Amino acid sequence: MKNEFLIDLNDHASSWIYPVEVKMNGVIGEHQSTIIMGEGPHKMFCFTDSVMHPIPEGANPDDFAMMHEHRIGFEIFFVDSGKMWLYGEGYKCLVLPGDILFLPAYRAHGMVFLEDVKYRGIFHDLSSCDDAPAMNALIRHSPGAVDSEEFQKTRGGGGPSGDFVFRERAVFEELPVEKVSAVRSPKRPLSVFELDGVTMKMISARWENSGVCEMWCAELKKGFKAEWDKFPKNHELWYVREGEVKFKVYEEEFVAKAGCLVNIPKFASHSIEALTDAEVYDCGGITFWSALLNDVASVKKYDPERAAKPETIPELKAKFGCDIKSFGLK
Repeated sequence: MKNEFLIDLNDHASSWIYPVEVKMNGVIGEHQSTIIMGEGPHKMFCFTDSVMHPIPEGANPDDFAMMHEHRIGFEIFFVDSGKMWLYGEGYKCLVLPGDILFLPAYRAHGMVFLEDVKYRGIFHDLSSCDDAPAMNALIRHSPGAVDSEEFQKTRGGGGPSGDFVFRERAVFEELPVEKVSAVRSPKRPLSVFELDGVTMKMISARWENSGVCEMWCAELKKGFKAEWDKFPKNHELWYVREGEVKFKVYEEEFVAKAGCLVNIPKFASHSIEALTDAEVYDCGGITFWSALLNDVASVKKYDPERAAKPETIPELKAKFGCDIKSFGLK
């Protein structure tokens, strides 16, 4: 029986909606599907799942990097299998499984896939996310239309209101991923906080996302538990990349494994328990984690008397939108 809160990306038959086939330079380059449609003024929580296909054998990768930029939208991609080249203004780097691409508005980029790649994206402020139903209808009724030059020009108009803009071929030098800020990893977090049973690692900051959201990796120790407030105010989207985590949403209990999304609406009471060591990502990013964790650390260091007062931490959690009531190793 399908669970309304659990989405298994390993099962395309049940998780893929609005599937599309994308051609690049005349060959099938991508099978993509929308998983969750964006919502609200910033089109948040939009999530896609793709299988990106390699360029023809023997081809020069530099000839296949379709450079473009988004003038509004923000993209984060989990590279969960395979290897690929990422091109940007002035660089080219080899991206491997476990890496995460952070591509904000105006960051020109192009990607070339060297083998099949599981490519999973979370977006906000991306107007093209609204196109999925219309694209699917166009494919059904006008086969081949999406690959036409006329349609590509329609989508990539640019201008004052256009989001998707084609760029010229990249001029680059090859760099290691460690020197490319567009490639993120929990091995190279922007900041780290060690808590009871969980290590919080910032992958992208709120100030990089026009203040809309931030992304954090939570590395859970086996036995870690957390319980949220009875009526949490935030919609949450969690992506389990490694390990197994038991969720309880309302009265439903289920286990999310690697490759699973857990989509929890606001006001839904819930809790989690790490059944193994696990790597889980807060893809919604509504909580002001960076501000909260830094301020808690500050109070504990400079004003331990205040930190010991029972009202202090709850006040800070309320200030920064944290709905977690309790957490730690059992």
